[in-house]
Amino acid sequence: MSQPTTLLVDTELDRDDAAAAATELYLRLAADGTISPLPFAGATGVAGQPLPLRGTDTRFEILDRHLVEETGITAIGLHASGHYWRLDGQAAEMVEGGPENGIFCRYDGSFSIRCPQCLAPLSPGDDGSDALEEALAVWSDSPDSAFVACPNCSTWTPLTTWRSPGHDFAVGHFAISLHGAHLRAFTEPGNHAAMALRQRLGDLATDYTVVFSSV
Repeated sequence: MSQPTTLLVDTELDRDDAAAAATELYLRLAADGTISPLPFAGATGVAGQPLPLRGTDTRFEILDRHLVEETGITAIGLHASGHYWRLDGQAAEMVEGGPENGIFCRYDGSFSIRCPQCLAPLSPGDDGSDALEEALAVWSDSPDSAFVACPNCSTWTPLTTWRSPGHDFAVGHFAISLHGAHLRAFTEPGNHAAMALRQRLGDLATDYTVVFSSV
C-alpha cells in the first residue's frame, strides 16, 4: 500500500557527484542515530527486513522517535541516479547499477510545470509538449542535453529549471525521500522548524525542490 511521501530533490548536483552525496548523508544520519544503518523492505512495511534488491524503494527506518512523532515520517530513502543500495555486513553501500533515473513526480505520473522564462504551464500530453516528452526520454542518459522548448515563448531551457507550482515534479541526480507524510511546511516561507529539518538533511541553503508523491 502506498503512503504519502515528501521528496527533496537537488536539481543542481552533477550526476557524477550524486552517489557521494547520498553516501555522505547516509553515514552522517546513521552515525548520529537518526536512521538505521540497515535498509528494510519499506514497500511491504516489514521493519528490519534487509532489502538487497536493485530497487528504487530502499528505505532506512528512522530511529529518532522524536522526529517520527514531530513529523510523521517513519523512513528515509536516499537516491542517486544510476546507483542502488546493497548490504555490506551490518551497513549498506551505494554501488553503480539499478533503475534510478532522477525523475521524481506524482505516483500517477501526472504533473504540471512552468516555463522558467514566461511561466506558461505545460503538462505531458498538452499541445506542444513533444519537447518535454523528448527531454524526459533524454534525461537519464544525457542530462546535459535535456532541454525543453516552451510552446508559448519558444525559449529552450534546461529541464532542471522547470518548476512545478503544485510540487508534483522535479528532475535531479540526488534526492531524499521522506516516507509517511506530506510535509507542507517545507513550502512555507519562514517556517523555522521546517528549515531546521531541511538543513539536518543536508539541504543547507533550503533550495532543494520539494515534490509531494506517494510511494
